[in-house]
Amino acid sequence: MILVTGARGHIGGALVKLLHDKGYGSLRVTANGPARHIEQYAKEIVKCDVRDGKAVDDAVRGCSDVFHMAGLISMSPRDGGILRDINVGGARNIIRSCKTHGVRRLVYVSSVHALPENRSIITENNIYNNLCGKKDAYGQTKYIATLEMLAEKDIDIVVVYPTGVIGPYDYRSSMSGIMFKKYMRESGRQPYFDGQFDFIDVRDTADGIYRAWKYGGKGEGYILAGEQCGIKKMIEQIALNANVRCRLTRVPVLLVKACAKFAPLFYNITGKTPVITTDTVSVMLSGVKIYCEKARAEIGFSPRPIEDTIRDTVKWYKSMENGGAESV
Repeated sequence: MILVTGARGHIGGALVKLLHDKGYGSLRVTANGPARHIEQYAKEIVKCDVRDGKAVDDAVRGCSDVFHMAGLISMSPRDGGILRDINVGGARNIIRSCKTHGVRRLVYVSSVHALPENRSIITENNIYNNLCGKKDAYGQTKYIATLEMLAEKDIDIVVVYPTGVIGPYDYRSSMSGIMFKKYMRESGRQPYFDGQFDFIDVRDTADGIYRAWKYGGKGEGYILAGEQCGIKKMIEQIALNANVRCRLTRVPVLLVKACAKFAPLFYNITGKTPVITTDTVSVMLSGVKIYCEKARAEIGFSPRPIEDTIRDTVKWYKSMENGGAESV
């Protein structure tokens, strides 16, 4: 039996589908809510709050391998406590249960945000650079959980660090999914600023996780990166594939930074989910280079061009809007 935590999420759903398609029929997955999109792939669907040690223990019991990706993604400063409870406390519960039940291999899905920048370069070794701190609460919790995973010597653990995940099969509308739907529907003038980030297809992310499980070294970490893409190019490509006409208006960087500085106050007053913070703006303006050569060389990781991902994602959303569930 193989356990996949966080299977309802964008990456989790893609991984469960991939494992099923590769012939792994004995899949136990955790899903705390509606999970119709993964029912056809899982043998067992169980509820499990990773903060609950007993629930985690019950989920892990009887499993030979575990993929742990259940976690909380939030850029809101007010979520610091729950981020620690889920991302750090949940990881500790998983480690403890895997040791108790003799799990063969644990794959931990971390994030590139757990890796501090070092002179505008991000590699797997940055995780050990104590001079580079993480400022946002999400990055801090993933950083701490990752260090604890890598420090564990009693079980076989491998870690992966995806960059910005986009792509089809986003049934729960992640932040990237909200962005896609916005630019697919809204014509006319669209603002942007000269920022960029590395984006990876969710299908390639799932493939990288699978390859790390099969071929990765014990105690090793692998960045799963795709391609650097500017905000301007992203909007243009989405609009082009959606056949939407838009005019782009460049927003001065100083104005973007000012808005990001006061964003926490706005989000606290309105209760809305943050989509821009000083940390995210800083990263997108830094020109940081994210390397995945280690994953290419050691586990055969090979991501597709971002143009293919954007085309397939728009195609999938259009299919869903028309009542279908077209495979891409």
